[in-house]
Amino acid sequence: MAIDTSTRVPQIVDEPDEVFRPGSPPGQITVDGESYRRRSPLGVWLLSLLTLGLYAMVWHYKVNDEARRYLRDTRIVPGFAFLAFSLAGLALVPAALYWLFADRLTFWGFALWIAAGLPFLIPPIITVYRTGDRIRRMQEQAGLEPTANGLVGFLLMPALLAAVPYYQAELNLIWGRTPLLPGIGLLKGLFVTLRHLLSRSVTQQYPKEKPVLPPRTRGVISLKAENCTVCWKCSRECPDWCIYIESHKETHEPASGGRARSAKVLDRFAIDYALCMYCGICVEVCPFDALFWSPEFEYATYGIHDLVHEKEKLDEWNYTVLPPPELEEGADPVEDAPPEGGAPHSEARTSATPVAKPGIAEASGGPPAAPPAQAAVEAPPQERPGGPAPAEKLPESPAPGEQTKPPHDRPAHVEPDAETYDRVLAEELGKGTDRRVAEGRAKSAAVREARRKQTEGGG
Repeated sequence: MAIDTSTRVPQIVDEPDEVFRPGSPPGQITVDGESYRRRSPLGVWLLSLLTLGLYAMVWHYKVNDEARRYLRDTRIVPGFAFLAFSLAGLALVPAALYWLFADRLTFWGFALWIAAGLPFLIPPIITVYRTGDRIRRMQEQAGLEPTANGLVGFLLMPALLAAVPYYQAELNLIWGRTPLLPGIGLLKGLFVTLRHLLSRSVTQQYPKEKPVLPPRTRGVISLKAENCTVCWKCSRECPDWCIYIESHKETHEPASGGRARSAKVLDRFAIDYALCMYCGICVEVCPFDALFWSPEFEYATYGIHDLVHEKEKLDEWNYTVLPPPELEEGADPVEDAPPEGGAPHSEARTSATPVAKPGIAEASGGPPAAPPAQAAVEAPPQERPGGPAPAEKLPESPAPGEQTKPPHDRPAHVEPDAETYDRVLAEELGKGTDRRVAEGRAKSAAVREARRKQTEGGG
């Protein structure tokens, strides 16, 4: 009889809208209108062992029926294959009867009755071999490289029915690979849980162990008070209204003639971190680079009112702010224009006197800022406020919330006391303080001590 050898490609019928692919779960597939079953090799094998081979006989019948329909070969009779496979169970019947009814059991007698049952193994051997050959023909008809081997199946059958998962795995090359066992993903997850349960914990023991953060971590907002010009820009732009600023005006007499100058002096700068949402708008809008992102993050308190941090604490957080990064290779260097009158740049502008960008003073409602050279002429260094010079404007009535105080002299620049600096630095490092924070605290203490000594000496 002629056999149809045309190539046929299987498709999934459980999920008709999905393209056939390997690695799918067990399920029903169809080829030319005929239904077939995709099974898990390990699941079929374990079920055969649990039922003492009964399911293996049912599986053998189904595989031969699929081979008959897929190959369209009417010479394959699944019923005969089932009967031939089931005869394997009769091979132990003679030995079992001898064990039950013999008056005296002997080794050679038991071996003889086992040999008497060996003829019952001939039909199972033939059907197992032919099943492997049929699966090989099915692979050829599917356009695959034939890898199934009936001899291998015959040799594996005595090893706890190992031919069952072998033949099913070969069939799945046609139907599509399946997981070894339903629920194998759950078993893998449990294994991962067990593995980590028995391993050593990797939890970081904070606060004994400090986390290693990136150098430019955005923790809190710090303040560089000497750069603040009390322009109120950060407070006006804050969407949470969590920045509190207080200041007063000071009037300074000119060195030689002219009009007196008035400048704002910062009295209080506080941020309520119970309200702050860390948007960074204040850092972006500050025209004089007085606010920065600091990597500090350890400022938890027991009360919500203690989250209002004043300028002293904000200035201390500024110690850990890194300097600006280097310019990229090939970038144009930033150079300030030479001051009027040809004065050297170092004489016309000091590091503590930032220059406002064009249009900033006008945008805030005040008159334009004076050029650096003009500011140097109008306000000698010894009469300048200790903080940065704000935009120049004529004396006027104080703004709401401000207070006018009589002018007083600012302390002159002093060199930090070296002995105090070394002592405080050693104390802070001994406490485990970060070196940058320790250096900042030591410098502040050394400057205060130097000013105290200068005041006592002058008195």
